[in-house]
Amino acid sequence: MLLESRVAVVHGAAGALGSAVSRAFAREGATVYLAGRTLDKVEMLAKEIIAEGGRAYAHQVDALDPVAVDGHLALVTGEAGRLDVSFNAVGVDHVQGVPLRDLALADFVAPFDTFVRTQFLTSAAAARVMVAQRSGVIVTLSTSAARAPMPSGGFGVACAGIEALSRELAGEVGPFGVRVVCLRPDAIPETVAHGSYVRQTWRRAAEANGATLEDMLAAKPGMPNPLLGRAVSLADVAGTALYLASDLSSGLTGSITTVGCGVLVD
Repeated sequence: MLLESRVAVVHGAAGALGSAVSRAFAREGATVYLAGRTLDKVEMLAKEIIAEGGRAYAHQVDALDPVAVDGHLALVTGEAGRLDVSFNAVGVDHVQGVPLRDLALADFVAPFDTFVRTQFLTSAAAARVMVAQRSGVIVTLSTSAARAPMPSGGFGVACAGIEALSRELAGEVGPFGVRVVCLRPDAIPETVAHGSYVRQTWRRAAEANGATLEDMLAAKPGMPNPLLGRAVSLADVAGTALYLASDLSSGLTGSITTVGCGVLVD
């Protein structure tokens, strides 16, 4: 198993992407500490993982609160004795589809104070633990909006900021045997069916560009055209997160891994 005997913390674990990654980690042998704002949702996921033969614990954690993040890691390391993998899939509704010239300042800044804030808090907290033990992997989460020339408001700029954060942190902790890698998925239509914030975000963005949510989901003319002819799936992203967290990618740090089925070509 790729993560046998490893201890992983997944923030935003009850969301569509967080739950897919948590299941993948557990299937490959990790003990997964599921962190989320809504306790009953992460508890339900923990029960499902345990029923499938995995090891999981659920905790209520506000990943935008530094005290809560640090307190949770203290609990994890107190119980498990170490932290091997940190992954943050926290997401919140935000404004997309509005040109920057028409965007209110509050809407532009909001993604920085949520997406960048939570990635910084959880990554920095994990780094403090991992530097002390001289091992570990921090997987940050960006999106293809960091590179796409489209009206994503402050979200695309925030994603680019997360990627810069990942590179800088990788440089700081690399000498201590800690890796930092950034996962950059393209839009994942399955998340809409999950009932997350994505449905409202995508619907508004589509309407602002004269399309519908259905157009976005079906990749109709005028929407991005992946080289593989299909959209990214949760399984695609979870599998890549597993690879990045495992020793199979032991030579990777400070890197950005795009999972886009060919939407972006580097």
